[in-house]
Amino acid sequence: MAEEKKISAWQLLMDDISMLFFLGVVIPTVIYVIWGVMEYAVAPTFSIPTP
Repeated sequence: MAEEKKISAWQLLMDDISMLFFLGVVIPTVIYVIWGVMEYAVAPTFSIPTP
C-alpha cells in the first residue's frame, strides 16, 4: 500500500521561489516604511523665529 506523505506548510513555502522573492522584497520594505514613519513621528519640531 502506498502511503501519502503530508507536506508541511514550511516545505511548501520553501519550495516556492517566487513567494520567497516576494516576501524578501515586501517584508524589508514594510519594516523600513514603518521605521521611517516612527522616526518622522518622534522628530522634534522647531519654528524659525521671525524678526
